[in-house]
Amino acid sequence: MKLAERIAKLALALGLATALSGEAKAGDIFIGARGPTNWQLDGRVGYSRNEKGVEAVTNNLILKYWDGDSIGKWAFVNLPYKFVSSAGESDNGIGDVSIGAGPRGRIGDAHLLPYISLTLPTGDSRGKIAIGNGRYDTKIGVNATYLTQDKNLEIDASLDYNFSGENKKGANPPDEFSFGLLGGGKVTEKVRFATGIAGLVKEDGSHVVNSRSVARYTVSPSLHFEAVGEVGIQSRDIPRGVGGGIFARYNF
Repeated sequence: MKLAERIAKLALALGLATALSGEAKAGDIFIGARGPTNWQLDGRVGYSRNEKGVEAVTNNLILKYWDGDSIGKWAFVNLPYKFVSSAGESDNGIGDVSIGAGPRGRIGDAHLLPYISLTLPTGDSRGKIAIGNGRYDTKIGVNATYLTQDKNLEIDASLDYNFSGENKKGANPPDEFSFGLLGGGKVTEKVRFATGIAGLVKEDGSHVVNSRSVARYTVSPSLHFEAVGEVGIQSRDIPRGVGGGIFARYNF
């Protein structure tokens, strides 16, 4: 691929990510599989609103690295930027940065990406509208994808557990368990679709479960786009909401 074309596609991915802006949640097409190259720039942007009237527009720029075929390693850095409004107040800024790494592997038709990550308190948590959590969190998790041999059908799953740290006010919120499960497959040579559920369960028993659907359009092996939608279907002590977003991923 010509250098100019690579630069143009990279600029497109960056431009989309910074222009739109959603927080990536559990559940995605090919979530457990590595990309076709060693590096990937993942721009995720979206909007959410819950039943308490809190609105958020979040932009995540994620740089990923992976290697190996049947076995290897992978790592990522996630830089979020948030716009949040509630009860007439609003704020924006860099959120809490996350870094993570782990082994990766492929066993037959199953692809696995286990990891451990650290979330840093880089976002402002002192204002009326918090952009960050003000604490160090440690997360362990695994992403998995099962593909049929013809790659026409897939099952995607994710599990992670977040060990919440103590914030600057001395409070230690409950730990969190999140999950996602999608099923789907190929619609055309360039389009894939998957649907299922994604949820969050806190140590104190509060939880929320969303329906989640993802559509992917592949431009080329180096570039694809996704449209994601979520609707809250069940909750306890966590406001339900709706959200949507657009992802752009460039492999280089």
